[in-house]
Amino acid sequence: MYALRKTLLGFASLASLAALQANAATLVPITPPAGAASAIVFGINKHNVIAGEYVDGNGLEHGFIGPLNGTYTIFDYGGTSTATEPRAINDDGDVNGFALDPSFTIGEQFLRKADGTVLTLEKNGVPLDGIAQGITKKRTSSTGDYVDPNTGTITGYTAQNGAYKSDVDLGLTVTRTSPRAINKFGTLAGFYLDSGGASHGFILKNGIAQVVDADGSGTTSLEGINKKGLATGFVADADGNRHAFIYDSAKGEFTSIEIPDGSPFTETWGINDQGMIGTSTAVGTYIYCIRDVHCPDGGTAIADGRTWKAKPGASLRYDGNGRTGVKAPKGQRPARRPLQ
Repeated sequence: MYALRKTLLGFASLASLAALQANAATLVPITPPAGAASAIVFGINKHNVIAGEYVDGNGLEHGFIGPLNGTYTIFDYGGTSTATEPRAINDDGDVNGFALDPSFTIGEQFLRKADGTVLTLEKNGVPLDGIAQGITKKRTSSTGDYVDPNTGTITGYTAQNGAYKSDVDLGLTVTRTSPRAINKFGTLAGFYLDSGGASHGFILKNGIAQVVDADGSGTTSLEGINKKGLATGFVADADGNRHAFIYDSAKGEFTSIEIPDGSPFTETWGINDQGMIGTSTAVGTYIYCIRDVHCPDGGTAIADGRTWKAKPGASLRYDGNGRTGVKAPKGQRPARRPLQ
């Protein structure tokens, strides 16, 4: 049900990007760990240290952390897990994520401290079964979701220093709540499913939920947020291919991320406070730097994507069941899509 990412490596088409030089975005291709058949970078901190996962030649998935295009530290959660995915990194080098495990619905969640200590996230002494994604330096606050063992519902939570703190309540009637990011102010971003099965992004600030729909497809998901309120996310088209965007929550404005490498899909993940974003396509994995951000060396300027405003009936307008007028997509996403 949950397929591993099969993101292909290769950056040959990036040579043609030189023709797109402009005062716009910058794209830095990431050198994957040695022996990787595929890789995804989920996050980067202000020190240009990245965290992500890669699949080796035997189809096994491992976590990696290290300086941008530098010497990586490879690690596995261990136990009975079959794959390790670091999903976010803070400025101290702490990482959270999860490990797929056949004895769990999804897998065990962990916090890996900068010194290499690995803590298992638990609630009432029971390991959380779900996805941890989102961590900040302040009190090592983190977030994610878990499968409630009593109801089977996927519920969001917050944690501090690797210890469960509380569930996340959006104040809406929803069937799933999945926070995916947290900033230094404690603002959360993620997605939820409404009673009709449509997916909506959300930003939860000071206890008030802002609903974010990039379009009417019912597939919006937010995956990152920084201290400036810039959020990253994606929507899916009719074929299940994801298309990435940046959402400026202060302006209510979306900007698409267009990676000119020939890929049919683009996914965007964590965004740091400097505006650097972990991004992946079918061709490779990158750091995408927004306009006017000083990007690490080795990047190529590319054109900005298109921009648009949130439409009436979408962002900030919803009923008590979390519906915004968009509908759930028909059919199932292709098996090759990664877990959210």
